[in-house]
Amino acid sequence: MHSLILLLSNKNSVRQRAISEKPTLFFRCILLALLLTAITGVSYGFFQKYQRTKVEKELQANAENIKQLGQTKNRVELELAAVNEEMEGIRWMTAKIQEVLGILGQGGGSDNTDWLSEGGEGQHQQGGPSAVPDALTELARTRASLTPDILKQEVQPLYDSVRAQQKQIDGYPSILPVALEKADGEKHVFWYSSGFGWRTHPLTGKREFHRGLDIKTRAGIPVVAAADGTILKAERSGYLGKTIEIAHEARQFKTLYAHLKDYADGLKVGQKVKRGQIIGYVGNTGRSTGAHLHYGVYDTNKKAWVNPFAYILDQQPTLSP
Repeated sequence: MHSLILLLSNKNSVRQRAISEKPTLFFRCILLALLLTAITGVSYGFFQKYQRTKVEKELQANAENIKQLGQTKNRVELELAAVNEEMEGIRWMTAKIQEVLGILGQGGGSDNTDWLSEGGEGQHQQGGPSAVPDALTELARTRASLTPDILKQEVQPLYDSVRAQQKQIDGYPSILPVALEKADGEKHVFWYSSGFGWRTHPLTGKREFHRGLDIKTRAGIPVVAAADGTILKAERSGYLGKTIEIAHEARQFKTLYAHLKDYADGLKVGQKVKRGQIIGYVGNTGRSTGAHLHYGVYDTNKKAWVNPFAYILDQQPTLSP
C-alpha cells in the first residue's frame, strides 16, 4: 500500500489518498516498456545506419575494382591497337618485299639461285647491276623472318592478357539480371521491393533474414545471367519456386535466380552461359506475393550470401514502389 499526498494551495490544506500496489506496479511496467522501446528504437537506428554505411563502402570498393579492371582493359586494348598498327606496317613491308622478289620470275630461266652467289662479273650481267642481287638476298632474308608463327609469338602474350582481363570483367556479376528494354527501345518499369537483410516476411509475418534482393517487374520479362558462368541448378526448389543457380569461376561467385515463370528454351545443367544471355522469365512460382525476381549473390571465398545491391552498377529503379 502507498500513500499519495496532495497539497492544495488555494485551500491551504493537505489531502492524503491511499493507492494500492497494483496501480503502482502497472505504472512502473508502462515506464519500463517505454524505456525499452526507446532503447530498441535507438539501437535499431544505429544498426540501420551501420548497414547502410557498410553497403556503401562495399559498393564503392566494387565500383573501384570494376573501374580499375576497365582501365586496365582499355590500356591493354590501346597497346594492342598500337601493335596492330605496327603489324599493318609489317604487312605493307612484306607486300613490297613480295613485289620486289617477283622480279626473279620475269623472263623465265632456272629456279636455282646460283646467280645470287658470289662470282664473276659476267654472271650478273643478265640480272642487272651487281648491287641488285645483294639487295634481293637481304629482302629474302627479311621476308623469311616475317612468318605468321613469329608474328603470332610476338602478339600472343598481349592477346592472352586482354583475354584474361576480359574474362575477369565478364565473370563479375555487375549488371541488373533482368532485360527491361522493349523492342521499340522503351524500358519496362521495375523497383526493389525487398532488400537484403532482416525483414518481416510478407506472408508469414515472421522476422527472418532475406538473403537476396527482390526485383519487382512484370511477369514474363526475360531474366539474364549476371555474368559468364556455368549452370549448376535449374529446378523447382520449395518456397523459391523455379530457380537457376550459376557458378562464376572467374570471380568465385554464385548467383541465384528464383520464383521464375519458366526457363529459357534448351537450358540445362552444365551449360555455359554468357553475361546478358536470357536464362528464364520473371514469374510468381513458390511462396511469393506477386511476380518478381529473387536475385542472390553468394561469395564462395567468404562462404556467405552478400548484398546483391553492391554488385549492380546500373541500379537506379525506373519506378518507385
